Amino acid sequence: MRAALVITGRILRQRLRDRSAIIFAVLTPFGLALAFSLLIPNELNTFHTTIAIVDQDGGPMATTLVDDVFGHLVDAEVADIERISSESDAEQAIRDNTYGAAVVIPAGFSNAIMAGQPTEVRIIGGESSVSIEVARATVARFASDVGAVQLMVATAAAAGEPPDPGTIERAQAAVREPSPISVTDDSLARVQATLATFYGAAMAIMFVFFATQYGALAILAERQTGTLNRLLAAPISQGSVLLGSALAGLVLGFVSMSVLLVATTVLVGANWGPPGLVLLLISAAVIAALGISMVVATLARTVNQAGSLNAIVALSLSAVGGVFIPLSQAPEILVNVSLITPHAWFLRAIDTLSGPNPTLVSILPSLGVLTGMGVALGAIGLLRARRALVAR
Repeated sequence: MRAALVITGRILRQRLRDRSAIIFAVLTPFGLALAFSLLIPNELNTFHTTIAIVDQDGGPMATTLVDDVFGHLVDAEVADIERISSESDAEQAIRDNTYGAAVVIPAGFSNAIMAGQPTEVRIIGGESSVSIEVARATVARFASDVGAVQLMVATAAAAGEPPDPGTIERAQAAVREPSPISVTDDSLARVQATLATFYGAAMAIMFVFFATQYGALAILAERQTGTLNRLLAAPISQGSVLLGSALAGLVLGFVSMSVLLVATTVLVGANWGPPGLVLLLISAAVIAALGISMVVATLARTVNQAGSLNAIVALSLSAVGGVFIPLSQAPEILVNVSLITPHAWFLRAIDTLSGPNPTLVSILPSLGVLTGMGVALGAIGLLRARRALVAR
């Protein structure tokens, strides 16, 4: 064991001297996590837009659409409403990205509705597809209510009663009334970390692969320089060499993730969760990354080959595992495929730890998968590395 610790210390000193471990394991991931968390709003569900209204009608139904129907968006703080005098001004404002969308109410709009005749509302959209959909859904809801109004007018006309002012007032009141069918959303709330936490954790799990690889790369470097033969000629066993390199990878990986945890917590207000549970989760993630890195390193013949191959594997797993885009925003098929990666299990546990009263039981699935993945692949990597030492 002492020989293994000596080899571990030797590898760590080498990494500190050439500063590669510091750059790839600490500085780069922290810089990316900081940039992502500062450039993107902290709440995933935050949305607010401004919708321009061009009311060329000015009648009672147009007033109801603007003040009551679109007014609900203002009350819900989803959108602000701005009145524009002309359609051409609205189009120019949309081109200038001043507004997310514009709604044009044509002249004769109210009379057409009261007479039971077809009419239309034009929606002008720009680059914000969400703003367009909000405006479209709002107008569609109003159009649905208008069907009831036209039915009222048609019924009155069939009875020989012309649409008097009283009918018009009742029609307006009908549009303003809430729907008789209410919809209650009982969906289970999904616990999700803030973006500061998410991107801090995402960069940590992605770049831990670059930190843990140095232990495995050390064996290849020793073999390339010829010092491996001298090590094995000394009273040092092959097991000590392999154990020492694995311990070096574990230390570098743990330091990398721990530094990111502390830095993002202090500087951008990330909340990773209870320290004890986070410590267990980070340890499991480092074990998983080390196992994968060791297998990848045994597939290469040189240090450069191993480094390039490990980078490809790390970035590919990161893309599939939801590092760049939260899986809550991804298609369902990608969510299912992501479960083959340690990244998805780690980020899932981070979300869980961000919720109220997280417990060890709540992250046990992630801990089990990460640890099992690391132990299984690590055993394969050590076995392949041992054979490579024997056949050197």
